[in-house]
Amino acid sequence: MNDRIKLSVQNIVKKYNKTAVLDNVSIDIEKTKFFALLGPSGSGKTTLLRMIAGFVKPDSGRILMEEEDITQKPPNRRNMAMVFQNYSLWPHMTVFENVAFGLRLRKLPPQVIEEKVRKALMMIHLEKHMSKKPQQLSGGQQQRVALARALVVEPKILLLDEPLSNLDANLRDQLRHEIKSLHRNLGITTIYVTHDQKEAVYLADVIAIMLDGNIIETGSPEELYRKPEHPETARFFGQLNEFSGVVKQVEKGRCIVDTQLGDIQVVTQKSFNQGEKIIICFRPEFVQYPVNRNPVNKFECEIVSYKYTGSFINVVLKKSDVCFKAALSPALFKPDEMKKCLVGIESEDILIFRNC
Repeated sequence: MNDRIKLSVQNIVKKYNKTAVLDNVSIDIEKTKFFALLGPSGSGKTTLLRMIAGFVKPDSGRILMEEEDITQKPPNRRNMAMVFQNYSLWPHMTVFENVAFGLRLRKLPPQVIEEKVRKALMMIHLEKHMSKKPQQLSGGQQQRVALARALVVEPKILLLDEPLSNLDANLRDQLRHEIKSLHRNLGITTIYVTHDQKEAVYLADVIAIMLDGNIIETGSPEELYRKPEHPETARFFGQLNEFSGVVKQVEKGRCIVDTQLGDIQVVTQKSFNQGEKIIICFRPEFVQYPVNRNPVNKFECEIVSYKYTGSFINVVLKKSDVCFKAALSPALFKPDEMKKCLVGIESEDILIFRNC
């Protein structure tokens, strides 16, 4: 086994009432990496996380931590810590006692417990609140206490199950930043479950896309965003313009595709045959305006509608009775002054998939 691998999940199957919640799932997570399980509700990501923690037993398959088979080990012998979506703090205990709980179970000396708890609370900037009860804290503060309680036991792996989903947008942004900083400083191997694509991109070194109990693709945020191998990944990872087409011409490293928008040139390392039916996709933010780099693919379009969102103007454009979306800079795009515009798309920014 590769000595860089902290956790290896091998061929895990879990069924409930003959329905496969996890269907032959395998992943390897390297030491110190921040690994995100990203998928919609019901995709199996939380079941997989709870299985790694030891709360759920697989029907078949193995889980190895640093080459040791931990598949049948109880949760308290895995040296992992989990942060739940709903905080799960003891309401009758103070912040200090909540954080100290795991250390007391380990029967550490009182002075060691106090030192470790104070250090953990300082990391999350709550040392002044240690005598308060959880109900006296905000939701964001309670989640930070849950994080400190997990970190204080110095786990080999930190597990987080959608820990920010109950918080408002501003608190989510703040805690996202704090979690990223803590991971950078502590270097704990972390597995993070989320349905939020932006959250996964911001936090993770590696992301696994889960759909219907399967991991369909794993890679860095940039790889999955810019060059996904599967159309399901591309669709889940952000907005797409999709068009069916037929491969018209094949050259080394590129294709000419006949589409509803006209001929489109695509750079690709995949092999396609002339006459093959395919799907091409491009993201709204990859549409260029103004066209100042002379891309191969240029379209004269009618402006159908637009909406200012702050960072972008979301524009609906039409060419040849076909509409597509563009996300354009408000500093450069002045739709009130125009009815038509010329836009471009680099051939490297267009995705191509077989039409299955």
